[in-house]
Amino acid sequence: MVKSKIINSLTKLLFSIIRTIPTLVSALIFTYIFGLGTFAGTCAIFLFSFSYVGKLLYEQIETVNMGAYEALISMGYTSPLAFIKGIIPQILPYYLSTSLYNFEGNVRYAAILGYVGAGGLGLLINENINWRDYNRVGTILLALLITVFLIENISHYFRNKLN
Repeated sequence: MVKSKIINSLTKLLFSIIRTIPTLVSALIFTYIFGLGTFAGTCAIFLFSFSYVGKLLYEQIETVNMGAYEALISMGYTSPLAFIKGIIPQILPYYLSTSLYNFEGNVRYAAILGYVGAGGLGLLINENINWRDYNRVGTILLALLITVFLIENISHYFRNKLN
């Protein structure tokens, strides 16, 4: 969509660089910057999610049929409005499907990141393991398993509906 090859290349490079940073490493960096807690974990997950969904969406936009967009431009629509009316309807199902899949993974990442001190369920798991309270650890893991299973099934249902 953007005519500048420099902006296109820089955008792709930015998404690639951010995506190559492992989530655990970014969690440790954000923990150093913001201290222990859920905000550091949220920042780490957001960074990876933004780069992952952004890259896939960028690639999807590059492959859309530009006919509707060009027809709207020739009818006098502005570029942003033509993008909203001509491109968004083509990429919306793909975007929602990718976002739901990514959300499912984020629930899993949240537990892992908490284990390294970024707050959340992982922190509870770590504390209860240290206290040797394995009944609680099992309950937390069971709740996490059920949550991920439900999100996965709901996500699968919506992906099938969108396609």
